[in-house]
Amino acid sequence: MKETVSFIEEIVEISGVKTHVYTAGEGEPLLWMHGAGGITSILKTFEELARNYKVYLVDHPGFGLSEKKEERFIDFTDYNYFYRDFLDHYSLDKVHLVGHSLGGRMAVEFAISHPHRVNKLVLISASGLYIEGVKRTDIFIHQPEKRPALYFYNPKYAEDMLRKEKSEEEKSIEVKNLTMFARLTWEKSDNRKFPFLLRYVTAPTCIIWGENDEVLPVEHGKVFEEHIQNAKLYILQKCGHIPHVEQEEQCIGIIQNFLTV
Repeated sequence: MKETVSFIEEIVEISGVKTHVYTAGEGEPLLWMHGAGGITSILKTFEELARNYKVYLVDHPGFGLSEKKEERFIDFTDYNYFYRDFLDHYSLDKVHLVGHSLGGRMAVEFAISHPHRVNKLVLISASGLYIEGVKRTDIFIHQPEKRPALYFYNPKYAEDMLRKEKSEEEKSIEVKNLTMFARLTWEKSDNRKFPFLLRYVTAPTCIIWGENDEVLPVEHGKVFEEHIQNAKLYILQKCGHIPHVEQEEQCIGIIQNFLTV
């Protein structure tokens, strides 16, 4: 039986921002950038990665239990400088960088602007691209109770999400996350410069996508693979927008294999 992995939770001040951070494990540092929904629980994926790496799970400023600092975090570029300060705070020269959805876009932006700080890059259902003729889902036009069905291929996961009872604090954080997500993406849902800028990503890159992703269709993953040098796309069958939940074992295996090569 594997030993339980325990994450340490703390609030750390980074460049004047009170930042909510979970850490666990030992080894090469791995920074996980979460999607618009935030870090709502310690997933098995995080625990498994922490068996081989020093894992950092961070609430982006404006999300979760981290400070908003609305005057400082206006667009994605602002997060590039925050995460530069984050790495400096922990004396991390380079990290393995994993980003999901919104966090995937943040990871791409950081890998473009700070290529020397990224060892290997993992993009999971990453946002940020505009592809002519490929529809993407605007979650804000759907009622909250309808959104979980967009995230998963297997309806069981959507039903589990809807059944989960939320505390008042969890409800408040959910509103905070969606508000910040809207603020960042309402008028800038994509970076039209990505097809040109992606050539500056120098880190070996693993791209993971659900074949049945309704939020960001798999064509987005194919374009990322086309424009990032030394990138490989893995398409997971019977899988929606959150592969590390819906196809947990397969997703963990792909990430671990990629990082150890």
